[in-house]
Amino acid sequence: MTWVELLVKIAIPALLVFVVVQVSEKSSVFAALVASVPLVSVLSMMIMYHNDQSMGEILSFSRSIVWLVLPSLLLFLVVPWLIETKSWEFYPALAAGITCTVVAYFLMLGAMSHFAETSGAL
Repeated sequence: MTWVELLVKIAIPALLVFVVVQVSEKSSVFAALVASVPLVSVLSMMIMYHNDQSMGEILSFSRSIVWLVLPSLLLFLVVPWLIETKSWEFYPALAAGITCTVVAYFLMLGAMSHFAETSGAL
């Protein structure tokens, strides 16, 4: 991998975060739309293909994303719930949401391993 390729791989996600933050100043709904589009996943699959990874690896990656999106949604349920109903401050609510999400990721990874959804990747 060349330095240029490495810089492009770093710059694209950074640019996406920058765009979301800038758009959020105008419209939180549109910013959420931009943030929710799986651009990083699509770009990752494109780079995997470009780097000659097998179709099986790309397929496994894609299927794993489907299952791992589920625990990631917990963050977006817990944080607003704690702020709105429990009057938590932002950072404690965010920390609790991240903690719940990490626990949910480990539970999902265990379930995926048990049901062989990762085809031996774990």
